[in-house]
This record gives sequence, C-alpha cells and structure tokens, in this order.
Amino acid sequence: MAEKILIVDDDLDTLRLVGLMLQRQGYQIIAASNGPQALVLAEKEQPHLILLDIMMPEMDGYEVARRIRANPLTAAIPIIMFTAKSQVEDKVMGYEAGADDYITKPTQPRELFAKMRAVLSRAQKAPPVQVSEASSPQEKGFLIGIIGTKGGIGTTTLAFNLALALHQNSQKETIVAEYRPGMGTIGIELGYKVFDGLNRLLQRNEFEITSMDVENSLIQFSAGIRLLLASNDPSARLKIASAAHYQHITQFLVGMAKYIFIDLGPSLSAALRDIYRQCSAIFLLVEPTSLSITQFQLIRDALIEQGVHQNRIHAVVYNRMRSDIMLTRSQIQEKLGMELLGMISPAPELVYHAALNNRPIYLHQPESPTANQLNEIARRILTLV
Repeated sequence: MAEKILIVDDDLDTLRLVGLMLQRQGYQIIAASNGPQALVLAEKEQPHLILLDIMMPEMDGYEVARRIRANPLTAAIPIIMFTAKSQVEDKVMGYEAGADDYITKPTQPRELFAKMRAVLSRAQKAPPVQVSEASSPQEKGFLIGIIGTKGGIGTTTLAFNLALALHQNSQKETIVAEYRPGMGTIGIELGYKVFDGLNRLLQRNEFEITSMDVENSLIQFSAGIRLLLASNDPSARLKIASAAHYQHITQFLVGMAKYIFIDLGPSLSAALRDIYRQCSAIFLLVEPTSLSITQFQLIRDALIEQGVHQNRIHAVVYNRMRSDIMLTRSQIQEKLGMELLGMISPAPELVYHAALNNRPIYLHQPESPTANQLNEIARRILTLV
C-alpha cells in the first residue's frame, strides 16, 4: 500500500507542486493549508510522514510540531521541516520542536525524495512506541442520537433521563450533549448559572477544536455523568454552525465515554447529516397519535435515504397526556410495522415536582413507574451494544 504523506503549507502553489511530484513517486497525498487543520488530519489520517512548513499564519510549524509530539496518537509520526528559513537558529528550533529532518526551500526533488526515504526507513525500523494504558486512546463509545417527530415532544428530557438510567444499569461513563444552540434546557432545569459549552465550541474555527477544548466544555453532573450543554440565548440560533463543527466535536466525544447521548432536536438538519450516519443507534421519539406516527415514518425514510441503516432506527413513545384517544402499544407497533424500544407513560405530577427541585425525573423518584420504564429501555440498549 502507498505510504501516506501529509503536506502542510499555507502556499497553495507549493501544496499542488510538491503534492504532484510525490504522487508521481507513488505516495498517497493529503494536504493541510494551516496548523489547526494539520493537527486534525494528523490524528485522523495517521500519515507515515509529515512535510511541515514553518512560516504559517495562526500557528507556525514549530508549534504544530510540538503539539504533534505532545499527542500520544501522533507522537511517533516522522516530521520533516520543509521551509525557506535557512538560518542555523531556525534549524535548531525545528529539531527542538520535534523534527526528524530539515530541508530548506528551494531544493532539488532528488534531495527531498532521498531524505523522505531515509526518514521513512528509520521509522519502519524503530521499535514500536509503548503507550501507557492511561494514555492509550479509549475505545470508541456507543453514540445514540435522539430525534423528535416534532418540537416540544421531549427529546431533551428523554436524552438526559435515559442517560442516567443507562449509567445506573451499566456503571459506565456517559455523556449527554445538546446539539441545539440557543435552545438548551438541561442547564435551566438543573438551575445552572452558566451552561454554554456547546456555543463556545461552535464559536471557534472548526479546525481549531481540540480534544482538550471539548473536555473543558463538559460539566460534571455526577460521578460518571458529564454534560455538554447548549445556551438558551436565542441569538445563538442566528449563528450557523458548519457540519465540520459537529463532526469534530462528535469525534472527540466518542473517545471520552462508553455511551454518548446527543439531543438532535426535532426533525432533521443538513448540518447534522454526517452525525446521523455516525450514530450507533437513533431513537425517534413519537407520540401515540396517527399524526405523530406519520411524521415518524417520513423522518425514518429520510434517514434511510441519507445512508442510515434501518436496523439502527428505533421508536420510543413518550406519552405525556392522559386521553382515551391515544393509541395503544399494539396499535402503534402495527402502524409502525416495528417493535417499540420502549414507552414512557404520562407522569405530570412527577415532572412538575422534579422541575421544582431542579432534579431530573429519573433521580427525583427512582422507584417511580417512569424510572422503571427508563430502566427497561436502558437494558434494551445494553442488548443493542
């Protein structure tokens, strides 16, 4: 298989020229035009070698090299500084930052190829880097997306309380994330004064978001439960986040916990299209009415068209009203043509008193029928895993 080379240079002409030369030599090429983008690609693509320019805006090559060496996932990747800076001091700084070799521009292609082959050969002969258990990358978590068939149906309530139930039944690290900028409600319900972790991440350049940024944006709710909360400031809804923002945030979240619940809000969003496909399971929240079931079928079909396997889509009924016109469980399953993953019965008094005490439903009355229904769904999730 062709060796993969990451070229990092803010000069697009250099990227094209060097990339073309290396492709003709049989290498596989990936390119980054700035430092933050290079850090993301280095971790994601795991290249065999990085050709790194020094003089770049935002983050220079020295800092990029230092960060690559500081990350256990990229620390062993060979780096060749490829730059117009030719002073001895520049070269010393390059080696001190972690470079394996240093080439000044302009250079003859033969010299570049020879140094690349030498660095790659040394990397192949080097003993494998021993990474301690504490610093080794965590196995990717089980990502669960919660989508409502309409607004106000209770996606946030289900995501948070179901995460608590799953943690109780599994004793595994669990994260709840609200992917709804300007529409966050968990922070309000818990009485927090500051809860804008998601919004602060979305304000950054998507390629600058790091694992540490995401880690620092999480709020510790209790042992084993952390929250990535969205602000309830309506102005946050006016700032459109890119799909890349959500991709990078999700990429880091799945390495931080065994289970990750994401509140994806009602219906579908173009910015979240890639997240739908990444989910290990998607729970569509539906009410026990014919109209809601029709909406469920439309959203399910749209998800399948976007590449989500139908076996990953599950129905959960959230019934918050006492009424004789509501469909029964068997009627709902017949209309859906599938088995329900679970069904939450109405409990208006429990919801009211839990809100008064700034407590989630599951913890306010752990022995309530609602908590038992959440436990039942949690145990079903464990069978899915």
